[in-house]
Amino acid sequence: MLMVSFAFCIILLSAFAGSHIVYALLVIPLVVVMAWTNPVAMIGLLPIWMVLMGFLRRITPGGGNSTFSGDPVIMVGPVAILVLFAVSATSEREIEKFSPLAKIVILLNVVTLFQALNPAQHSLMTGMGGLLFILIPALAFWVGRRYSNEQILERLMWMIAFSSLGVAVYGLFQQFVGFPSWDSAWVETDGYTALNVGNGVVRAFGTSSSAQEYALFLAVGVVTWVALGVRGSRVPLVVRWPATATVAVALYYESQRTSVFLCVLALGVMFAAWRRWRPSLVGLAGVGSIVLLVVFAGFFGGSPSGNAVDGVSTAQQLSNHQLSGLTDPTGSNSSLSGHIKLQRRGIISGFTHPFGYGTGSVTISATRYSRTANLHGTEYDPGNMGVAFGILGIGLYLLLLRNVFRTSYRLALARNDSLGLFVMGISAVTIFQWMNGDLYSVCWLFWFVLGCGDQMAQAPSTRDAEDEPIAVAAWEWRRPGEARRTISLS
Repeated sequence: MLMVSFAFCIILLSAFAGSHIVYALLVIPLVVVMAWTNPVAMIGLLPIWMVLMGFLRRITPGGGNSTFSGDPVIMVGPVAILVLFAVSATSEREIEKFSPLAKIVILLNVVTLFQALNPAQHSLMTGMGGLLFILIPALAFWVGRRYSNEQILERLMWMIAFSSLGVAVYGLFQQFVGFPSWDSAWVETDGYTALNVGNGVVRAFGTSSSAQEYALFLAVGVVTWVALGVRGSRVPLVVRWPATATVAVALYYESQRTSVFLCVLALGVMFAAWRRWRPSLVGLAGVGSIVLLVVFAGFFGGSPSGNAVDGVSTAQQLSNHQLSGLTDPTGSNSSLSGHIKLQRRGIISGFTHPFGYGTGSVTISATRYSRTANLHGTEYDPGNMGVAFGILGIGLYLLLLRNVFRTSYRLALARNDSLGLFVMGISAVTIFQWMNGDLYSVCWLFWFVLGCGDQMAQAPSTRDAEDEPIAVAAWEWRRPGEARRTISLS
């Protein structure tokens, strides 16, 4: 009840704050007090705030400013994470010793902090903005480790699941009924080219700050609903299937191909982990799921060019755009080649400029404060790490990739329940966007869930008392007619 009252107060203050000064004086101190005195309640409220933030920015007077320094609405989430991190760091609770993953995250945090001072950014403010979008979301990893338990993670799953359902319904309303006045005003004044599909059709963005964030959050929602359906869940079928279908339909009609591919990849990986397949087969299952999607989409066709077609409905136009990319992901209508080119450029930059351009150089703060902003951001983590942190960033990211999936796989294997698969699914569906802090509702969520998973993986418990404990250090398997083998996961 306290959380509901607090959330209601935040929304009212956001909607009726007459100026940024009033907002800052009322809302942010309230968040600080809540996070410091009741961190568990703040953890439960933070997902709701992050999901609604784009919506609140649009209805708040002056809140449409997207720059990191001119909009106090955007500061609420980072302030909450910073306070939660401070509470976690001063807590007396003893946790397990640092895992290999935790050590890599520490090193990544330190590099991110020092690279904020890199003079190649041309401005200290660019570096400070970079901390807002890269370092602060990553601090949620330590909050997750501190408050890791089954109750908090399960509660988070429910919040994400039902939040994605609400966002999906709102997004479908935008797409097929019409944009409310505040959303229309945002499209006209702050919209960007990628919102337009063609022939006057504008893709939905729900309550998010961008269509990309909206699509990825819907993908996270699908993964969460599927995880809730695994053994150990109390969600009835009459709720789970319609909810999953609604979120999936909204994701499809958002008409962004990357998030669809990532969602299918995550579902394939989750299925393989649930079936306790060998580690090498888990990745193949994810890739195989994408191949099946391409083949399946081919049966429904789509315009070869993917361009807008006159005389068809909005639904048909969005579906045609989606299918054209799904059926031919490497074709001329696909942006895949452009993404690969940017990543290659970013990785090469890590070798040609081994000390990097600094933390803020690949974030939206560079647009405001850096003279060379257009030369840096590559949209995805591999290239961005090379640009921002140089050759050290590339090496750290490779280590991070390995240990994230090693940890999440071990946890999924040990628990074989909704929570374990949820951690693995979130890691997979957000891959290559872990450092992209302007995906406000998703980036911090990945780090928090990963922190929970890292702590739980070090001291796994059995799902049911009658079940036989599952070893984490080794996984036994055998083919029919073969002697038993053991594969080490350490």
